[in-house]
Amino acid sequence: MNSFKRAFCFIVLTSLFSLQVAGQKPLYRNYSIGNGLPSSEIYHVFQDSKNYIWLATNMGVSRFDGREFKTFDVQNGLPENTVFETYEDVAGRIWFIGFPFQLAYFKEDSIYKYKYNDLLRRVAGKGNVPVKKSLIIDKDDELFFSLMRGQAVYHITPAGRMEKITQGVGFDGINVIERHGSLFYYQSGGNAGKNINIRINIPGMRQDASINRSENYSHGNIFTVRGANGELFVSMNDYILKVWPDGRTFMKKVCGRVIWLEVDSKDDLWIGTEKCGAVVFNKGNLDAEPANRYLTGFSVSAITTDKEGGKWFATFEDGVYYLASENFTTLRTEDGLSDNRINCVAIAGNKVVMGTNDNYINVLKEGKIEQHKITNNPERGIRQIEPDQNNNLWISNIDYLYYYDWKKVREFDNNHDFFSVNYINSRKNFNIKGIYPDKNGMVYLGEGNGMTIFDNGKVIYNSFLDDDLELRVESVRKMGDSLFMLGTLDGLWLNNKGKYEYLGLLDPMLKYRITDLKLLGSNGSFVIGTKGYGVVIHRGGKSINITSADGLTGNSVTSLCITDSLLWVATNNGLNMVNLNSLDSGHYKIMTFNKHHGLVSNEINNIAGDKENIYIATNSGLTIFNYRHYKPVTSPPPVYITALRVMARDTVVNPMYRLKYNQNFISVQFLGISYLDGEEMTYKCRLRGLSDEWIKTTNSQIDYAFLPPGKYVFEVLAVNSNGLAGEQPAAIAFTILRPYWKTWWFIALMILMGAGLIVTVYLLRMKQVKEENTLRNDLLWYRQQALSKQMDPHFVFNTLNSIQSYIINNDRLMSSQYLAKFAKLMRQILNNSQQQAIPLSDELSAIRIYLELESLRFQQKFNYDINIDPDIQPELCYIPAFLIQPFVENAIWHGIMGIDRVGYLKIDLIMNPGEEYITCMIEDNGKGRKQSMAEKTEYEKGRSSVGISLINSRLKLLNSFYGTDMKVVFTDLYDEEGKGSGTRVQINLPLLS
Repeated sequence: MNSFKRAFCFIVLTSLFSLQVAGQKPLYRNYSIGNGLPSSEIYHVFQDSKNYIWLATNMGVSRFDGREFKTFDVQNGLPENTVFETYEDVAGRIWFIGFPFQLAYFKEDSIYKYKYNDLLRRVAGKGNVPVKKSLIIDKDDELFFSLMRGQAVYHITPAGRMEKITQGVGFDGINVIERHGSLFYYQSGGNAGKNINIRINIPGMRQDASINRSENYSHGNIFTVRGANGELFVSMNDYILKVWPDGRTFMKKVCGRVIWLEVDSKDDLWIGTEKCGAVVFNKGNLDAEPANRYLTGFSVSAITTDKEGGKWFATFEDGVYYLASENFTTLRTEDGLSDNRINCVAIAGNKVVMGTNDNYINVLKEGKIEQHKITNNPERGIRQIEPDQNNNLWISNIDYLYYYDWKKVREFDNNHDFFSVNYINSRKNFNIKGIYPDKNGMVYLGEGNGMTIFDNGKVIYNSFLDDDLELRVESVRKMGDSLFMLGTLDGLWLNNKGKYEYLGLLDPMLKYRITDLKLLGSNGSFVIGTKGYGVVIHRGGKSINITSADGLTGNSVTSLCITDSLLWVATNNGLNMVNLNSLDSGHYKIMTFNKHHGLVSNEINNIAGDKENIYIATNSGLTIFNYRHYKPVTSPPPVYITALRVMARDTVVNPMYRLKYNQNFISVQFLGISYLDGEEMTYKCRLRGLSDEWIKTTNSQIDYAFLPPGKYVFEVLAVNSNGLAGEQPAAIAFTILRPYWKTWWFIALMILMGAGLIVTVYLLRMKQVKEENTLRNDLLWYRQQALSKQMDPHFVFNTLNSIQSYIINNDRLMSSQYLAKFAKLMRQILNNSQQQAIPLSDELSAIRIYLELESLRFQQKFNYDINIDPDIQPELCYIPAFLIQPFVENAIWHGIMGIDRVGYLKIDLIMNPGEEYITCMIEDNGKGRKQSMAEKTEYEKGRSSVGISLINSRLKLLNSFYGTDMKVVFTDLYDEEGKGSGTRVQINLPLLS
């Protein structure tokens, strides 16, 4: 049987059964005990001025920042763990209303109990609790509240004085009054009738009304909110009464007891009920059907809308539910789909057609899902759907091509002549990647090995089989009567009247692997989606490449869709919207959407769109995005610096720090609050003083190590998924001080000290030089004195007389010898006087000549000996000049002269081992110092004392100059009878270099 016969005979009468969609359900994020909440029983939820979400639970209160919950209970200061409501006053304090009516407030990360809690306990009694949304604390700390069975509004002053506020006596029912712009309501009297009376006494409305008593609930649960146009909504158990300012009323019974009422910014009325979920009435129109229902079967105890437009639903049974946007709804098998995995989606007229991973297409029309059976093989799955100009469908699975005119299905195999001739008995399959039906009824197929043209049930052309051109074609678009664009594995090809041209040779951006291809009007502009290289937009002869670096959620594009001026890009990591009008400016306006916004999955297989919605096919179901009514977040996420660590130690967060030079390892933790983006927040940080360049990061902590001394300001901004960031960053400033040795005062002090030291050293050196000069002058003077001492005029006169005597007596030999010795002595004395230190040999030579002359002059009246220690080398040992001779002279003149015996003088020079001096011993056998002193005249005594004083002064001078310890020791010698027998003088002569 040929393919045409098989196609006519193979009729699949689709099983058309309709399922009423029970409301396209939004996707919630649920937070409960497993996420960090202390209890799944939630009584209240609200957002404070800093964007934190607070949850009142049966086990304390929790603060949520989008990432984690921080719980406070009695251990943290709460008076009771059961908290019914949270409230923020004008001062920014967060108040907690606990059971049995105890108050506490949160301020600066600490909890403080209300100082009049004892009074509140007495007022509430046993089990009486405040009515929700009926407690305020004004700017003067005046407290107003009403109790469920309190029969009045209570007022407590800051001084602790309490008063009751009522509307008078004699009225049984619900009283509604206003104080400080807030509504208060209480019930008074028995009011046992069928209806419950209501007395309203608020600005603009003073009237009485009534509401039905519930048949299902015994105790009254009262709630009151004000509408946008002055109307009042009053609920009592399962009845709601709407009262207009003109006196009109409307009453509605709802499913379950009302436990929450809220009028949002769009004037819609939200009602939370017990066991029946939440419902919303557009503009508060109770006489209409609810616009939507949420969390059916749950008890919704509170509803709030955060600053990003997300809705929070507190429940008694399962924690809190977060709905990022009502513009995202999802269809799954429980809503009527035949399979959750949707491979493709298309729009045919007023129908949305989904190809699931079975043998059905699923059609969404007017809120109903119809399942149409296409094949008998559920294993192959629907891969491609493309409507023709009549909105009939061309469909493919992995093997065959199908045509569905909404009445019957025709199946086609690959009946190219090549297969008819060569593979007559084989299964002739397609390998379809893309379908494009034109207005003339022809169908162009992108296949795994080339482009195929299908016309009137027959394959009339294949590029591989007919032209030997093998191409993996994943998308086909026709630009004119005979011009085709082919998106292939190798990039973009053109087929113009049967001739192929590879555009990748002209533009490297057109070499990328193409997964989808869309035309932009009729001017030759087009968009291609690539696998791994993002999107390429080609217009005006130029190509623009947009990737994840520009803001796309991913670089692997699975599908493209164009609605008006919006380009929709589906990737394996979410959905993107590119405003084509922004391309000319060079700043691409890209919005991204993912599971946090409401997608059922980030992994998108295919998309289709119309003027209202984008239909997103995923492996987890179909998400419908009503983009026309979607309002993006316009306020940037706030950011707070939550912790600071200095040198790995926690530090209290302050706006300014002064740190030591070695406290230069800084860690900053910060938090941007966005419940829409959750944990996928991006931050921009910089450290002014180090760099003015912003750094992007997804981490909520940044470290700075080994910062040099200086002034720094750390700044951080939070950036949401649409690239929106605030203008005012969170900031802390800190100064790292220089080490003290680099501070100006220390440097100045060191300069002053250095200058002082230099001046001191200079002055000391000048003093030292002056002293040295003085010492040298004194030394020269003493040397001159010593010279004059050695050249004593008396000695010279007597010596010259002796020489004259020898000459007169014609004793030429003696006079010549005497004169020669005297001249030699004079010359040696003059030579030695030029030196500070002289060899010991020179000193001894001068002394010998002197002794010889004195001995000759006194006619051999004394003898002498000079003994030198063998360890002494006289030529190498240097001593101060003119030290020994004065003592030798004293020994001759004051010791030996005047005795009646031959005098004897002995000079011993002794080396002291290990010491830097030579001991000189001068010993005579004269009459001794005592007798010599006694025989002297007064003139001689003065002269002698001057000589000794001169010697002592010189020794002190030499000790100071050379740093030595020279001294003279006189020892008187006595004979056996105790008479003076001479003198011994000991001198320590320093060895000088």
